[in-house]
Amino acid sequence: MEKSLFFDYAAMVIEIVLLGSMLLKRMTNGKLNRAFILMVSAALLTDTMDILAVSYDRSPGLFITEKMIFHTLYLLMRAFTSFFCLSYFIMITDTWFKALKNTFNKLKIFLPITIAAIAMTVNLFTHHTFYISATGEYVRGPMFFMLYIVNGYYAAYAFLKIFNNRKMLGSLKVLSIYFGSFMMMCAAAIQFFIPNILIDMFANATGLLFLFIMIQRPEEITDSETGLLKMSAYDHDIVMSFNNKKPETIIMIQITNFTVLRDMLGYRNTVCIKKIVADNILQTLKKNKVHGDVYYTDSGNYRIKLEGKQASHADLVAEIINDQYKHPLKYNELHLNLIVCVCIAKIPDDIDNHKALIALGSDLKNNYTGNVLYASAINNRNKYNVMRDIDGILENAIANDQFEVYYQPIYSIKEKRFNSAEALIRLHTEKYGFISPELFIPVAEKSGSIHKIGQIVMEQVCEFIGSTEYAQLDLDYIEINLSPAQCMENDLAKNMIDIMDKNHVQPEQVNLEITESASGELQNSVMDNITALHNAGINFSLDDFGTGYSNMTRIAALPFRIIKLDKTFTKIDDNPNLIIVLENVIKMIKALNMKVVVEGIETKELVDIFSDMDCEYIQGYYYSKPLPKKEFIKFILSQKAG
Repeated sequence: MEKSLFFDYAAMVIEIVLLGSMLLKRMTNGKLNRAFILMVSAALLTDTMDILAVSYDRSPGLFITEKMIFHTLYLLMRAFTSFFCLSYFIMITDTWFKALKNTFNKLKIFLPITIAAIAMTVNLFTHHTFYISATGEYVRGPMFFMLYIVNGYYAAYAFLKIFNNRKMLGSLKVLSIYFGSFMMMCAAAIQFFIPNILIDMFANATGLLFLFIMIQRPEEITDSETGLLKMSAYDHDIVMSFNNKKPETIIMIQITNFTVLRDMLGYRNTVCIKKIVADNILQTLKKNKVHGDVYYTDSGNYRIKLEGKQASHADLVAEIINDQYKHPLKYNELHLNLIVCVCIAKIPDDIDNHKALIALGSDLKNNYTGNVLYASAINNRNKYNVMRDIDGILENAIANDQFEVYYQPIYSIKEKRFNSAEALIRLHTEKYGFISPELFIPVAEKSGSIHKIGQIVMEQVCEFIGSTEYAQLDLDYIEINLSPAQCMENDLAKNMIDIMDKNHVQPEQVNLEITESASGELQNSVMDNITALHNAGINFSLDDFGTGYSNMTRIAALPFRIIKLDKTFTKIDDNPNLIIVLENVIKMIKALNMKVVVEGIETKELVDIFSDMDCEYIQGYYYSKPLPKKEFIKFILSQKAG
């Protein structure tokens, strides 16, 4: 029975489609993508050698040399295809660093393919594996089974590797890999016993297609706008690294003014800027011969993951990228100033868990200095131990009433008295001590526990306002912060009014603070809550004015009575021109018939400066830090007596 090339041609079509799909869609970034491309390329080359070998077998004439060469190349490439498959599966489990840890592990991987390569080279002279007869026929030799042993060995190794890491990979990936591998092994067995049915490469191509759909899923892990890997891929890879205790270096890059650029340039131009930055990062790595995985994790955030010897280049790469953006980026007719923060984090040395790494990356802009940052310098171990356990900490704190409201006095310049205070949530635990709101509030907003925390604050504040102790303080109102997530809560207004009624609190005794980001969420639920609460007589303040992209049209349309200037406006010594900005901002706020609170005041000099600018209220450490309720009562009473 003559060998048919039908299955080989079908396999070639599948392999070309797979390869073309990866290359045309620029899905070449990331070691897993590159490993898959290498595996498909090896399969395509193997298939080509098989077609050429069989074509010469079927041609009239002896062609002994040509047959010997192409059959040798086919069998050798078939062994290398199995080797590349194993390499790909090791890469899926992210355990190559373990595989190369010692000589024994290296031998387990590289010795079989080395034996196969030597055997095929020696076979050109000994003909122990196969030979071409005097009549031009392809004949298997006594050592032919050795190639199947090599392929079988790699298949068994891959099976065990996947099985040992099944919990990290998940059942869907494990089943997909096993199904694809089972198809390949069955086809190899069929072709071993029935050599004329050339189904091996077709099964191999089908298995690759299955892996492409179920494992690679390039559309799901690659960002189409930048060509880089997505946040989902970064999240998965980092979790794998921590689970495997794999040493890596992460270069975190954040365009801190990304939101402003997006609002200024619009969506399409922002996409172009994202792509330019992505290409610059890739070019920097290429020019310096550094290999690493590059990710775009959304909102102007990029990540470079380096491992092994590549990690030694992290300082160089970070400095080059940091220096690039100290100069304006030329785009069309514009010269754009991208404020880029670059930070290097070593895992697990600097950070030993996934949540802590994500937390560090989201907080980069608050540590911006213009120089490359190092995680080891800006964070301490305790902070990240907290982040590792933060979900459980919050759950326990809510269940056991561990949250406490502190109060920071606000001084009225015109009335020369403390007329109000800001309520601030605090958390003390037995294990970790004080935990900063900057750590637990963002987590609470993401998990949804912020709603319960907000209710705790509202109940404690209203209970205080309704007490006889509060009546002695002669305060006008207490300010309560609302997070963006709370503002979108459907029953927010009703719940707040119910709590106030229960504690006999008048609407004018409460002032609600919302941030610029919350005020920008002009969704129906947000506007309904603001309108309902305002109609009930409750006043609003805009908190942290100046930290975001301030849309004055939007601010003027909302019922704010007070605008709170962020503490960054107090950095007058660092930037003398800030005085001019402040004077005009305050005039504009007053023209809108709103009052001004300045936060972060720590010196008498700043009190005098903002008093001269006709600001109504001062808040900061110059007067008092946030105080527990009992200390706050004592402080206010002492000030009244004085």
